[in-house]
Amino acid sequence: MRRESIGFVFNRIWAAIKREALMVLQEGVATPEDVDRIWQEVFGSPAGPFRMMDQVGLDVVRDIEEHYAQIRDGIPEGPRTLLGEYIARGHLGVKTGRGFYADYHINDEDR
Repeated sequence: MRRESIGFVFNRIWAAIKREALMVLQEGVATPEDVDRIWQEVFGSPAGPFRMMDQVGLDVVRDIEEHYAQIRDGIPEGPRTLLGEYIARGHLGVKTGRGFYADYHINDEDR
């Protein structure tokens, strides 16, 4: 890299992708399934942004967004608000069996 950056370059670009995916959902433009299907078709990826966020954990994704909002101007609040709504319902992703998707099966011993 040519100079220091707050965050790895890929992570910064990925944060913008996640943020826009969340905004599309919040605005009612598309569902997580719609976005992920488009992503998979265009990039040939096995998972789209919403599946990947579920794997990371929605609480972790929100914490990352909160960090960016503290250090950068212009980070929209909507994606963090949307994540907060899922988190308040206990939908954290794979680790709780439900996030943007509800088809994760966890054993009681995994909790």
